[in-house]
Amino acid sequence: MNRRARLPAFAVALAVVVWAIPLQIGIYADAVITDIPTYQRAYDNIASGQIPYADFTLEYPPLAGALFWLAGVLPGPYGVTFSILMLLALCATVLGVIALARALGMDERRQTAAGVLVAVSPLLIGNLVETRFDLALAALIVWTLWAAATERWRLAWTLLACATLLKLVPLALIPVLLIWQRHRAGARRAWAGLAGSLAIVAAGLLPFVILSPSGTWDLAQYHLDRPLQLEATGAAYLLGLHALADIPITVENSFGSQGLAGPGPAVIAGISTAILIAVLIAIAWTLWLLLHRARAPGDARLFIAASASTMVALLVGGKVLSPQFLVWLLPVCFLVVGRYGPLAAGLTAAAMLLTFAYFPHSYWDLVALETWPIAVLVLRDSVLIALLAACWPRPSIAGRPQGRTLGQLGADPKRAEKAVSARYLVD
Repeated sequence: MNRRARLPAFAVALAVVVWAIPLQIGIYADAVITDIPTYQRAYDNIASGQIPYADFTLEYPPLAGALFWLAGVLPGPYGVTFSILMLLALCATVLGVIALARALGMDERRQTAAGVLVAVSPLLIGNLVETRFDLALAALIVWTLWAAATERWRLAWTLLACATLLKLVPLALIPVLLIWQRHRAGARRAWAGLAGSLAIVAAGLLPFVILSPSGTWDLAQYHLDRPLQLEATGAAYLLGLHALADIPITVENSFGSQGLAGPGPAVIAGISTAILIAVLIAIAWTLWLLLHRARAPGDARLFIAASASTMVALLVGGKVLSPQFLVWLLPVCFLVVGRYGPLAAGLTAAAMLLTFAYFPHSYWDLVALETWPIAVLVLRDSVLIALLAACWPRPSIAGRPQGRTLGQLGADPKRAEKAVSARYLVD
C-alpha cells in the first residue's frame, strides 16, 4: 500500500473498530432514546404500498424515506441494518474529510488529526450516531464541499441537492457555495449551478407535490410550527434562569420532542430565528469581502471556514437543537485552519462530550428541570457560541502571500518577470 493510501485505510479501519467494539458495550450500548421505531414505521408504511406525504406523514424529505426503506429491505433486523448503513456513512465522512484536507493543502499531521477525530467521533457523542441518520447527511455535505473546493461544480451542486432531499439543512450552505463559485468561476456559472441544484430538488419533490400538495407542504410547515426545543440555546438560558432564580417554565411534549410552552419561549424562538438569519448573512458577506484579496489555497480555506461557521450557526441560532445535530459539525469543524483552528477542533470535541454527558442517560432529568443537566446544557451551548467565533472566516485563515515583493509586483507582468529572473537566475 502506498503512503498516500495508508491514512484513509487506517482511519476507516479505526472507524469500523470503534463502531464494532466500544460503541456496542458499556454506557455506549445503552440506547435509552432512539429514533429507530420512527424510521421503521416509515418503512412499514412504504412497504405496504403507502406513499409518503399523501398516505402518511413524513417530517423528512423524500430521500430520507428512501433511506428508511433501504434499511428495511436489507436482510437482518431493522436496527442492525440501519446501524450498518450509518457505519458506511461514517466511513464515507472520514474519507471525505481526509480528501478535503488534502484539497486544502493541509500537511499530513493535520490530515491525520482530522481523519482520526472523525473516526472516533462516536466515542465523543455516543451511540445516537447509529440511531439517527445524520451521518448520511454529514457524508453528503463533506463530499459536496470537497467537490466545490476542487472546482467540480456540477458534482458539488448535485450533491447539495441530494443532501437537501435528505434533510433541509444544506439549504443554508447555498450562499457560501454561490459566493465561492462566483469567486473561482464567475457569477454566470454560479447562478447556473444553483439553478440546476434547485431543479434537482424540485424534480425530487414534484411527484409528491402532484399527489398531495398539502401533505408535501406539511414537510416544511412541521418545522415552521415547532416550538422552542428544550436544548436550543435560547431555551438553555431560560433553563439556567429557572435553576438560578426559579422563574416558571413549562415543558411540553410535542413534535416528537420536548419544548418550552408559553408566549415567552415563542418570542425567544422568533428572536433566535431572526438572529440566525442575520448571522448567516454576515458569514456570507464576510466571505464575499475576504475572497476579493485571497489567493489559492487560502481562498478555499476561507470557504471551508465560512461553511463551518454556517453549520455552527444553525446549531446556535436554531429553535431546535437535537443532540444528533452535533454530527453536522464533523465535515468541517476539524478542518478550520489559522490561529484558531486548533481551538475550533477542541471546542467541537468538547461540545460533543458535553452533549454525551447529559444525553441520553440524563436527558429525562433535564426534562424534569434538575440542576445538574441544566448546567451541562448551558455550558454546552456556550461552547457552541465560542465555536462559532473560532470558525468565523478571518484574513489570517487565508494566510500571507508567499513572497511580498512578487505579490506587490504581481499586477505588472513585466516587473514580476524581472523579479523572478533576479531571484532565480545566476549570471
